[in-house]
Amino acid sequence: MAASRLSNLLDRADEAVRRLRPAPPPALARASAPPAAARSPRRGRFDRESALQRYRRAVEIEGRLYNYVLYPGDGDALCVHFSAFFGEWGERRPYREQFGGYFHRLRMFWPDTAHRYLFLCDTFGADANGTYYKGENGDFFVERAMDRILADTLEETGTPPDRVVAMGSSMGATAAVRFALRHSYAGAVAVSPHFDLDLCARHQGRERHVAATLGAVDVEDPRHFAVTREIRHLAATVDPLPRLAVQSMADDHGVHAEQVEPLVELWRTRGGAVRPDFHASGGHTSDFATADWFAEQVDWCLGS
Repeated sequence: MAASRLSNLLDRADEAVRRLRPAPPPALARASAPPAAARSPRRGRFDRESALQRYRRAVEIEGRLYNYVLYPGDGDALCVHFSAFFGEWGERRPYREQFGGYFHRLRMFWPDTAHRYLFLCDTFGADANGTYYKGENGDFFVERAMDRILADTLEETGTPPDRVVAMGSSMGATAAVRFALRHSYAGAVAVSPHFDLDLCARHQGRERHVAATLGAVDVEDPRHFAVTREIRHLAATVDPLPRLAVQSMADDHGVHAEQVEPLVELWRTRGGAVRPDFHASGGHTSDFATADWFAEQVDWCLGS
């Protein structure tokens, strides 16, 4: 109990200090072509600023700036990690190392040089905090930009779609599964995934984010199902299905029973390979999504 109170006090102190500091410079860079160092292998201890300086790239698509990070690797596979919503919670002490900044899990995957890693983020929408990798007001420019970055990266690295595994948590898991379905990737690794955006609006406090994406306030109207239930539609029609590894907590209200379990059942009904990792508690966060767990799921998706 004392340790918990101390942790809370430290978090509040950190927050107070953060509010007193001047705003930091934008974390998004206007880099041009990647430097030669971007092709050099990852070595040594992880340092976020050094990693970003070496491996971050930027591209302007349809007049908008997109940053991404591409780690080189020794193998022939590419892991694509989509960041989740990156709001202030990501700067809290328990989550800062893995989720601070725009690109999540840079530290976690740094030691894994067996695969290349592409890190993507979505900085548009409500609060400039994400559109589920779609876009705004029914114009899905973020999705088009991600398609281009993905296509360019696969071409640059010589990676075929069947050697690509998409991954992410929450909103990032939404994108991972959707892009894996749309592009016939080997598989997707999804942690606490948002599959049905209308249900996320209702249960997960994402009404403003979904409304900004749709350009409509009636986010639960069935006329929007082509967008809000897109993953269900793709899972019912794409053949063959990519492999799906999904981790979810039974007490994640509005997500586990309402979204994850039905999609897993649909996947199985259609003969798709699915690997559920369900836990009794944890809510919408996970202490089980470790580096070793991700590595095991990636190997399974790749058929290793």
